[in-house]
Amino acid sequence: METAIAKAVVLFRNSTEMDDEQVHRALVGAGIDRKLAARLVELVPMAYCRVLLAGTGARFPETFQRYRDDGTTTPARPLASEPVWVAALDFATRESERGLSRDDKLKVAGRSAEFRAANELLHKGSKLENLGFTPSLFMWPEEGPGLDPPVPRKAWWRVWR
Repeated sequence: METAIAKAVVLFRNSTEMDDEQVHRALVGAGIDRKLAARLVELVPMAYCRVLLAGTGARFPETFQRYRDDGTTTPARPLASEPVWVAALDFATRESERGLSRDDKLKVAGRSAEFRAANELLHKGSKLENLGFTPSLFMWPEEGPGLDPPVPRKAWWRVWR
């Protein structure tokens, strides 16, 4: 798992022009299982965002939901039920504790919809300590996006102030 997370982090940092589906395809092309690659794309940026914003007062839930093809959502599940989440959060924390530059954190965290939402709200005058996020809603199916042809889907997070 550590090796897969490290590959994803390097790809995020070195390929900022790639969208999530392109990153997913690149990870699968590098030999990472399709489902694991999907979890890496969904969860690693979130982990870096939370490490970056730790101590700011922003409140993040410890649950997520997944959008279903029929338009409904799954019941909320703990993030900790996803082994990739636990490993990604540990990886991001260790990198941060070793003195990772803010720029290197941002290259990964900035891919997170939570980070983008927080940044947008900050530009509108909100303060991080006043932000509370609802559970993340992942738009990809459990097995990840189709590989050919790519289907544009993005993860959206609802935010309340």
